[in-house]
Amino acid sequence: MAPQVVRHSMFRGNYANLIDEKGRCIIPAKFRHELGTQCVLAKGLDDCLYLYTDAEWQHFMNEYLGSFSDEDEKAHDFRLFFYANSKECDIDRQGRITLPQDYIKYAGIRREMVNVGFGNRIEIWGKEIFDGKMSSHEMKPRNLLRKMRENREQT
Repeated sequence: MAPQVVRHSMFRGNYANLIDEKGRCIIPAKFRHELGTQCVLAKGLDDCLYLYTDAEWQHFMNEYLGSFSDEDEKAHDFRLFFYANSKECDIDRQGRITLPQDYIKYAGIRREMVNVGFGNRIEIWGKEIFDGKMSSHEMKPRNLLRKMRENREQT
C-alpha cells in the first residue's frame, strides 16, 4: 500500500509578474514558502502552465491520472501529455524559476505574466490571455453558476 500523501498546499490570489530575456520569472513570495526549493512545472490544460509541489504532483499523477484505465487510448494519451510535458524546476536564491522556451510559447507569455493560486497548484498565464479570459462574459460568476447547474442537471 502506498504511503498517504499529506496535502498542505493551498495557493490563492493572483500576482502580475515579468519574465526576463533568459526565461526567468520570480515566484511570488506568498507561494515560495509552500513550494520550497524545488517544484514541478507542467503544461496545463488551458494555454497555461501548472506549478506543483513535489507532493502535489505525485498526488495528481497517482490519484487522478492513475485512475484512468491503461486500455483506454485517450487516457493513455492524456497521461502521455502530462508526463512528456513536465519537468522538475529548481527555485534559485532570488526566488526564480526558468521557463523553457517551448513552455513560454505554449502559455502565450510575452513579457508580462500572471501567477494564479489555484488550490493545490499555481497556474502561470500570459497576461493578455489571462486578462482576456477574466474579462469575458462567460467568466461572470452568475453565468458560471448557471452553466454549472445546467451541466449538473444533464448528468
